Amino acid sequence: MEEEKKRAKPNIPHATSMYPVTDLKYYMDGYLKENCDEVPKFLKKAWDCVIIVSGSGKVRIGKSTLAMQIAYYEAYILNEIKKKSGEVPKDNPVPFGIDNVAFDPDELMKVAGRLPRNSVIVYDEGRAGLDSARAMENINKSMQDFFQECGQYGHIIIIVLPDFFKLQETIAVPRSLFLINVYTDHNYNRGFFSFFSEHKKELLYIFGKKQFGSTAKYLSVKDNFHGKFTNYFPISEEDYGEKKRAAIKKKKKNRLELSWRNQRDYLFYILKYKFEVTEEDIAKELKRFPDVKLARETVLRAITAVKKRLEAESWGDYS
Repeated sequence: MEEEKKRAKPNIPHATSMYPVTDLKYYMDGYLKENCDEVPKFLKKAWDCVIIVSGSGKVRIGKSTLAMQIAYYEAYILNEIKKKSGEVPKDNPVPFGIDNVAFDPDELMKVAGRLPRNSVIVYDEGRAGLDSARAMENINKSMQDFFQECGQYGHIIIIVLPDFFKLQETIAVPRSLFLINVYTDHNYNRGFFSFFSEHKKELLYIFGKKQFGSTAKYLSVKDNFHGKFTNYFPISEEDYGEKKRAAIKKKKKNRLELSWRNQRDYLFYILKYKFEVTEEDIAKELKRFPDVKLARETVLRAITAVKKRLEAESWGDYS
């Protein structure tokens, strides 16, 4: 309890002081800085540290900008600690750039395995299209797999997504240190955030889930403090935008291929149950085409998957 009070200043109406931070000298809210200063201490206890940055259920609200500022600051702190201990040279640059950013769970897994221990990684799912229950289910499952496989690396992971409440409870509550929710003022100006400590975040998840509408959800529990942030982006926005566009393009391609596969599987099902064509005959006919290699077992798995979905009346993407 005492540790949480130290990490999160309670009942602060608004933090008015901002301070220049890191070698880049961008400005950061004072209370936010104090809480970020505590994060590296958890790494010493062989934990991975998770921070969540949400956007009140909205996109293009500034959450990626704030997440990148926090990420660069954490990387700067860790670099300074290593300089003092002699682990890295005194002129070692801050180890944070576009290679520390991932836009899908598979890439996150690769980045976590490639980077040295105690690195800072931003996983940015801050995009439209997460309204699909199936899409969010896949992301939550991928995140669970990631933490099971990569938790031992001891990284600081900053998850960026539109809506905190779409995360699975095991990630949103016990896995993360704190939540920062970004919002606009009444005139739709960006640059504002609310901070929820580990305990407050848990209460927010419990009580917010019972509310209707984004505003009601995020106001269901009083924040520890709220403040402002600037629009400074600590790495190349051009590189960031290019990588994000490539990730979106890849996602669209994957969705198209998945749609084609679904259609194929439905046709297999129709051939078997409407026209009484066996799996063996389907696979045999397909062998007439040199660029198609499908074994009987593959055809059977496809038909079985469709049958299960028909029985469960569950539709959408599946793998």
